[in-house]
Formats: sequence, structure tokens, C-alpha cells
Amino acid sequence: MLRGRLMLLALPLTLGMSLAQAQFNRPPDSFQSVTVTAGGNTQSDGAAGSGAAPTSVSAAVIGGGPGEPSVSSAFASTTLAPGSVSGSLGTAFAGPGSATARAEAYLGDTLTLNANTSDAFARIYFSVTLFGTSETFLDASAVPAGVQGKAGDLNTLFVLGIDDHFASWETNKTLQFDGSTVLERYHNASGPDGRTYGVFDFSAQILIGREVPLDFYMLLTSDLNPGGVSTNGSAYTDESPGLYWNGISRVTTLDGSLLSYSLSSRTGTNYLLSASPLVTPEPATWVLAMLGLVPMVVWRCRVAARAAGRSVSELAGK
Repeated sequence: MLRGRLMLLALPLTLGMSLAQAQFNRPPDSFQSVTVTAGGNTQSDGAAGSGAAPTSVSAAVIGGGPGEPSVSSAFASTTLAPGSVSGSLGTAFAGPGSATARAEAYLGDTLTLNANTSDAFARIYFSVTLFGTSETFLDASAVPAGVQGKAGDLNTLFVLGIDDHFASWETNKTLQFDGSTVLERYHNASGPDGRTYGVFDFSAQILIGREVPLDFYMLLTSDLNPGGVSTNGSAYTDESPGLYWNGISRVTTLDGSLLSYSLSSRTGTNYLLSASPLVTPEPATWVLAMLGLVPMVVWRCRVAARAAGRSVSELAGK
């Protein structure tokens, strides 16, 4: 359970913790896990641990459905790199198809701060960056008459932890059958219009000369058209470069005096500097770009073929 919070310098320091934070438990080791389901077909991938080089897992699936022409697809990937976590996923359907996707990743490291003071604690000032993009679509003109309400959702959650201080960024997109999308964004207790992308400055009080945990966590989920309503739509998010460490600006005593210091980590990552990764699309982003249109294309082909079959039958009956 979360027992503390980071102090966000750009906002009042009396930030609360969101529900997502309160439910976060530090995993024992780094891991990545993805699961996708479309039309009853499921694929998954996963990996444990992390290294000095980036590692990724990914999964993609295309599914159909009985009866009325139906096709759906889902994709997901995650990447762990020194000081960063990122990922992408997408779901799409046409006809009464449905699709779900889940991508989860955790990078665990440690920091050890040494400084020229006899004090037990020091305050470090640092920043992190979170960037990504997401889109949702639903063809409201194809929705059967009288159908209203929720058509699906697309959710992202990032958590940063250092020792027993935590911060979270949460985005929830709810897609409606009228084609609209309801967006809610939370940064710690700030929302539903909180800032979830950008550069964030923090300070945290930590023990000197002791190894303290450092956490980067990401959870992406999408559940599209679970009721099997006949229309077509899609949802995707590309959280790349995702959440990454942006360096330390200074270290001070608790009363604000500057300190000379050194810093080490369990993985050998130099957290004095930014861990900014190369801004390249996640692997599943390319899959999504190529296969995201598959449900629409196949659905249109099936409808056209069925229409052609009816025309032939009508001609034969004349």
C-alpha cells in the first residue's frame, strides 16, 4: 500500500492520493505482461526482469464471429529501458465484434545517495517526463436504433515511486454509442481535468547512505463493444516515449542548504542525467497502423459479398 507522496513543486504540496495509488503494491521484480482477445481468440506474452538494454513484449490477434459478418482485432506491447517504461495497445471491431487488450509493465531499481553531511536525510529535486497520445472512434451512424450508453473504454495509469513517496497519472476515456468520448484525467488527487502529459518537477526526502526503491509502473487497458452491438469502432493509445526519469537538479539539506553528493543505482543507470529514450513508435504501433483497418475492410467485404449473393438469388428467382 502507498504510504507517502511526492511533492509536486508546480502545485500545492498538500496533494492527496488517488484510488489507483492507494491500490498500488510494489512488485518484487521488474516484469512485462500483455494479453489481447478478439473474437474469442487470445494471445499473450510476458517477461521477467530488466537489463541495461531495452526489452519488449508484444501480442496481436484478429478474430471473427458467427452469424452476422463480424471481425475484430487487438494489439499490445510494452518496453522497459533504463529509467523508463512505455507501451501501446489498440482494439478495433466491425459488425457485432468485440475486443480487449491489457498491457502492464514495471521497472524496479534502487537509488543510493551519498552527501557531504552528517544528517540522516537529504532532499533531492528531480523531474520526470510523461508523453503519449490516444484516439477513439465509433461509427454512430451504423448503431442500431435505440442503442445508447457506453460502447467501450480506453484507460492508462502510470505510477512513479521513490522510497515511500508516490505520484500517479491516470487517464480514462469512455466511448459512447453516439460517437462521443468522455475524457477524465487525474494527476494524484487533481482531476478530472488534471495534467497527465508533460514535464513534472518533484522533491523527495530520502535517507542518505541507504538503498531506496525506485519504481516506474504502467497499466494500459481497452475493452471495446463488450455487448456485441453491430457497428464499427476503434481505440488505441501509444504511450511512447512514456514515463521516463529526467534527471536531478540539486540535493539539499532539509533546511535548504546545497549539498555535494554522489548517486548510484542497482542497475548502473546514471540517474543524475535524463534517461530520455529515442522517440520511436512502440512495436505494436506499427501493427496497429497496418491491422487496425482490417476489421473495417473485412467487414465491408463480407457485407458486399452477402449483398452480391442476395442479388444473384434474386436474379435466379426471376
